[in-house]
Amino acid sequence: MGSSLSACCLKEKVSQGFSRGEPAESSVWRMFSYKELHNATNGFSEEHKLGEGGLGSVYWGKTADGNQIAVKKLKSANSKAAREFAAEVETLGRIRHKNLLGLRGYCVGPDQRLIVYDYIPNLSLMSHLHGPFATDMRLDWRKRMNIIIGSAEGLVYVINYSSYSFRFGFLQP
Repeated sequence: MGSSLSACCLKEKVSQGFSRGEPAESSVWRMFSYKELHNATNGFSEEHKLGEGGLGSVYWGKTADGNQIAVKKLKSANSKAAREFAAEVETLGRIRHKNLLGLRGYCVGPDQRLIVYDYIPNLSLMSHLHGPFATDMRLDWRKRMNIIIGSAEGLVYVINYSSYSFRFGFLQP
């Protein structure tokens, strides 16, 4: 599987990319090989799994140069999923704000779609509030207020200052 997806570089224009479900080329993000992401996540092992959502599973990984990453491995390779993948990469790859998750890159193959994000080491907000470690990681009201303000700043940026269409389905606590 890894060998057939080893070259994930794209040279498409935006209009061509969206029609095939592939994001357009950009100097902002990196195009990863499947082999590189497979190695970084220890073969997408359960031990590296951070969570699972409607579109796919997210894995922790460490690249050969030592950078920690989060890799979303999308479940479906149908045309709707391909369009959603392209839209997510195009949108998140161009939006830059201190309170928004950063996109590192992606990988596209015949039957694989992977999105690479910055890794956030302190777990998700949801895990701090309701997860198995919530009692150990209590958030005082000052921290909660800072989280609320930071989230609001990110949303204000997306709504008022970004020229890109943003689907709020990408929003996660």
